[in-house]
Amino acid sequence: MDLGESIVGAYFRHVRKCHTVAFNQFLPHQQGEIDVIGLAELGGRQEVWMAEVAVHIKGLNYGDPAATAAKIGKKVAAARAHALEVYRDDDPVVEFWSPNVPPGMASLLSAVDVRLVINEEFTDRVNVLAAIAAKTAKTYGDPAFRFLQILTHLRGPDRPTFTPPRT
Repeated sequence: MDLGESIVGAYFRHVRKCHTVAFNQFLPHQQGEIDVIGLAELGGRQEVWMAEVAVHIKGLNYGDPAATAAKIGKKVAAARAHALEVYRDDDPVVEFWSPNVPPGMASLLSAVDVRLVINEEFTDRVNVLAAIAAKTAKTYGDPAFRFLQILTHLRGPDRPTFTPPRT
């Protein structure tokens, strides 16, 4: 699991209240994996969240824009196929998380059947996690959440600050 996947898993656990979070779920009938899956109970029914995560600090890029959009589309299609097979009685939500997606790439990705958690939305969700992390010191086993706890509990005049989520 990479740090980006840990951020998404922590969001699923602490914000969406998922009781189960799985990382790098291999797909039994095809090559590939789903980066993060979260399961939560809401109103007597199961909610299923699936996320593909690409934390490219200098901008999402798998070669060229068309190849990048095609690769994301293929990963999302694989997640949807897996969801139909395993979670057929639920209505899974598939998301794509990435902190830095150039505007042209974001336009290409808008054609993919996926909920985009990119750029400002990604930042907002990390800030929500940071706000939760600032209120607790308990260890939960989520490396990214623990890192946010450390950052939000630092002392001294030069400690980092987080932007409050947009409303």
